Amino acid sequence: MKCAICGIAIDSLNQAIDQGWEPYFYEGEKEHEFACPNCAEVFLQVDENGEMEVKPEYRGKITYRDEEAGKDDILLVGVITNEDEDPKH
Repeated sequence: MKCAICGIAIDSLNQAIDQGWEPYFYEGEKEHEFACPNCAEVFLQVDENGEMEVKPEYRGKITYRDEEAGKDDILLVGVITNEDEDPKH
């Protein structure tokens, strides 16, 4: 898993729990997964509902790694045809 803020990776959920990773946090209504202890300390706070949220001074200023996931992925779709086949099939 990776920190949604800085992108640092950790190998297992057990390690993440032991090291104090946050499993999720919010910026407004948007939920993000995983924040490493360093990013959580700097960028996050507990809201009135007991949930972790981005501190007001950082809202709208963070580019999240979890939102970047998949932007570089390309889906290639191709169709292979045999020109000798009857086009009715």
